[in-house]
Amino acid sequence: MKKNNSNLLLYGLVIGGLIGAGLTIYYSSRFISKNNKQKRERKNKFYEGIDDIFEESAQNNIADDSRIDKETEKGIIDELFSRPN
Repeated sequence: MKKNNSNLLLYGLVIGGLIGAGLTIYYSSRFISKNNKQKRERKNKFYEGIDDIFEESAQNNIADDSRIDKETEKGIIDELFSRPN
């Protein structure tokens, strides 16, 4: 009877390990996929924001006193792209 119990314990450990490894792989792949999707969305929103700031048609709607001159525009672009990720 003791040999039967030890085999059952061994089978339980092996099956539990396989199930645990499978769940780990499944949830880690979901996490990585979700994280990459969010990163792409943030990157797209960043570039859309830059386009909105410096697009000529968007600037026509802004009042004259709040427009950005070329020197300030170049400074903002330099500041945005000089920062490390």
